[in-house]
Amino acid sequence: MKNREQTISFIGVVALALLLPGILKLANNAVRYLVGAEGRLAAIAVETDRELGPLPKVWRGLAQGGDNLPGFLDGLEVKVAAVKPAYIRIDHIYDQFGVVSRDSRGLVFNWGSLDKVINKIRETGAIPFLSLSYMPPALAVSDSVSPPRDWNEWALVVQRTIEHYSGEMGIDGVYYEVWNEPDLFGKWKMGGGKDYRNLYLYAARGAAAASQVKQFKLGGPGTTGLYPNWINNFFPYILKNKIRLDFFSWHRYDLDVGRYSDDIAKADRWIEGHPYFSQVEKIITEMAPRSEAGGANDTAVGAAHLVAVSRELMFKAKSGFSFAVSGQWGLVGKPRYQALVLLSTLGDQRLSVTGEGSWVRAIGAKKDGVYQVILTNYDPKGSHSEVVPVSFLGLVPSDYRLRTTILGTGTTTAEIASPGAMLQKEVAMQPNSVVLLELEVK
Repeated sequence: MKNREQTISFIGVVALALLLPGILKLANNAVRYLVGAEGRLAAIAVETDRELGPLPKVWRGLAQGGDNLPGFLDGLEVKVAAVKPAYIRIDHIYDQFGVVSRDSRGLVFNWGSLDKVINKIRETGAIPFLSLSYMPPALAVSDSVSPPRDWNEWALVVQRTIEHYSGEMGIDGVYYEVWNEPDLFGKWKMGGGKDYRNLYLYAARGAAAASQVKQFKLGGPGTTGLYPNWINNFFPYILKNKIRLDFFSWHRYDLDVGRYSDDIAKADRWIEGHPYFSQVEKIITEMAPRSEAGGANDTAVGAAHLVAVSRELMFKAKSGFSFAVSGQWGLVGKPRYQALVLLSTLGDQRLSVTGEGSWVRAIGAKKDGVYQVILTNYDPKGSHSEVVPVSFLGLVPSDYRLRTTILGTGTTTAEIASPGAMLQKEVAMQPNSVVLLELEVK
């Protein structure tokens, strides 16, 4: 009888161990709705034994505008490299670097000044992302945002640019974006005397004429926001004229994280009306909490915002480019930079994470046997705090070391635990805090 009771007890323990992850996931989902109409609390479950494939690191884009452009990386190469950027975008390449001039024979190209910046970008490990702007003075009807006197010369400038960087310099995977905020800089429109479609058409013809070049991407328009007429009047034109469009880009400056995901949903819906473009990449080539320098961009709000937006864009957009590297809008040395440093530590494999709430979002990853989850409690009002239970499920029983890094404190704490199949940690999260948890076998 005693052996029978021991056997039943043992079976019960085994069953509980097997069912616990599922029970905890259900509990986490229930906890999400505890706050009611005001929002949902988070109860994060990280499934360490469930890898979902490559982690889309949408945050690995940096952008720089005309402010501080020629020397924007000077002295910052190491710090920028530390965030492992995949792409660094610059504009003003034709009006600040003396690339194009004219003599009695026609257009003359001098890449020396721009090459210095491109080489610095490459030193950080990033690929150049070049906004083809603004109109070279040697071509412009009037100022740098006006049309060219000869559209074929504009096509030639684009051709020579691609041949130089994707050909002579041999850089693979360069992105070329036709103009920067054309709706603002130049008041270009979809039609009329300053028709952006002409600007893009001749740029695409120049790209098509480029020879002996490595793979590259061409797209645009990099507008100040996402506008339906810049899709519905642009895509049919692209199709009718059989010209190239590899990516569609726009900018978003907004404290509301929902605006970023709304943009993607709208773009997807509009693109559905143009099935030929279903594979076009969607890229936010400038983003930040505010378009003005300073303010939330330079505080903990900006850091939490960056992580929250990155979470929203995963599997929805190709990339989001944080603006800017240096200058008035510069993020290096500020909380947004620190957020990028934490994000850069995440491994290449994504782990399943459930239980996100209205304020707390999470990204799970695996790196060389280390289970990671980065949490952000984003609240631009600065009023919401919560204690977040974080459960690591599916563990092999062993001694583990759990490291906790809190953004902005400069400290990492470690503790040792010997869990069964699950380890739980309660994380106190103040408004706009960002926390990285890393669990590994001791």
